[in-house]
Amino acid sequence: MVPPFFLISSFDEMPKHSLYGHCFQDEDLIIGDVGYDQYRITRKAEIRPGQDGSYIVVNSSDRETTIGTDHSGYYKLFLYRHREDWALSNSLIELARFAAGKNLPVTIDESHLSTFFITGPFGNQLTSLRTSVKEIRLVPSTREVVIPKSPGPGVTLRPTARTEEQGRSYSDGIREYLRVWTGRMAALLQSDMIVESELTGGQDSRAVLGLLLAGAQRAGRDLIQKVNFVTHPGAQADHAVARQIAEHFGLRFMDRDPSRRKHVRTELSEAYQKWKSLCLGVYAPIYFPGQRPVPNAVALGGAGGEGHRNFYKGRGIEDYLDRRRHSVPSSKHFNKLKQDIIEDLAFLRQGSEALVDPMIVHYRHFRDRCHGGRTPQYKNLITPLSSAILRQASSLSSPEQLDRRQVAADILINANRDLAFMPYDMSDKSFGADHLATLVDAREAIDAASTGGRTFAEEAKPEQAGDFTREKGIQKLREDFLTHYENVEKTGFFPNKYLERARRTVEEAASNGSFVHAVEACAVSHVILAGELSSLSHKELQGSSSWQTWKNALVGRIR
Repeated sequence: MVPPFFLISSFDEMPKHSLYGHCFQDEDLIIGDVGYDQYRITRKAEIRPGQDGSYIVVNSSDRETTIGTDHSGYYKLFLYRHREDWALSNSLIELARFAAGKNLPVTIDESHLSTFFITGPFGNQLTSLRTSVKEIRLVPSTREVVIPKSPGPGVTLRPTARTEEQGRSYSDGIREYLRVWTGRMAALLQSDMIVESELTGGQDSRAVLGLLLAGAQRAGRDLIQKVNFVTHPGAQADHAVARQIAEHFGLRFMDRDPSRRKHVRTELSEAYQKWKSLCLGVYAPIYFPGQRPVPNAVALGGAGGEGHRNFYKGRGIEDYLDRRRHSVPSSKHFNKLKQDIIEDLAFLRQGSEALVDPMIVHYRHFRDRCHGGRTPQYKNLITPLSSAILRQASSLSSPEQLDRRQVAADILINANRDLAFMPYDMSDKSFGADHLATLVDAREAIDAASTGGRTFAEEAKPEQAGDFTREKGIQKLREDFLTHYENVEKTGFFPNKYLERARRTVEEAASNGSFVHAVEACAVSHVILAGELSSLSHKELQGSSSWQTWKNALVGRIR
């Protein structure tokens, strides 16, 4: 089985060129290493960090090696540093294991391990560039890692070329975005790829449909029929609106034709390892990757859309955190965590995001990066609303434009006016006179979209379907949880009620074959993370108070 993670270190020879994941450059879609080889031969160009997609790219020259990610950082990149030794990976836990295997220190940071105590969307994932391991940090998506060939300062970070660019104006950015993404959709529709697109009752997936319809207008209207539009059958409001849209535009909807091969079911061990490698310590809700991606199939979704409007409600980051103080058992851990979150957020607010609301910046770099980026690291999920061009444009919009979701209006009304004004699942998502009054006219930009883009990927090969089921995955999760439960309980880091609730949750899920919702599993993954790190660290995990630590030690001596 091919490892589901990327890892390179100061102990390794640097590769010349490598691509992990998928990337858009101009109107071209490049998937994986084979696709990158094809692209470099055909286009005589290299992929740079900071483009659209979900990827890690490695490029080496005579002078240096650069390693970076997509603009949104959906393909995470973590950096381990200890003196002259370093390692990079998209997996936090594999990086910690690698360091421990090299007899390098793995020091638990209790303050940042405490981030997962914070309930709700804010605390479901990393909240700063620090992690639960003091030697490991998340590389900002605005930075690329530079490894010099000659002796020098060692590994350094520098801004990506994309980060250094300054948008001209909001309206110019919207026009450029619609021109580029209409061309990308035209290229995708003209390719041999199998295409599936999410369609719900909201604005984000509908904006993606609008771009597809605009692309079909450029490449050939009938090409829209190659896309299968899907929605979750259990979401009744979404399903009703999506079906109405599909009937209006004559779209393929919920087509379950087995001859159209999209993805291959994974092995149980493969799915579990992939979840653990890519999500543990990064994103707490548990979603197993039940299907293995194939290079001739892509999906489209609306991830990234929340980064162009106000998601968190509050008067600022300090106020937002203070109202969640009760979630973290230790005041010492909370205060350090709060200080680091504020410090890292200040660092991230630069370039085109310097004047953006801090809560929106935080959402983009943590919630969207980890939540929106979860599925794109599992499979070839294309997310047009996470585009660098669009983020730079929305960063230049006014607070009033963000509040009324003007970005979505400018995309949808320009891409397909009829689609924009069809009913939504909620009436407050509909567009009105205020959206039309300040609408950017981007019709000429859409008409100027290129139809010369290509897809670069290896050919699909027959693969044997694996034995993964959600029920088996949860049984394996339960076994993993129980192996760590008793050891973690002794440390006193977790309140007893928290531990018991986590145990009850995983037992009920194993009995029922599923969690009520993936968010319900946050405490379960939190305990597993603590157990894994405790087994790798030379320093024992500390409790939430000196009294708890003393009490546990006393109980241990009595036993």
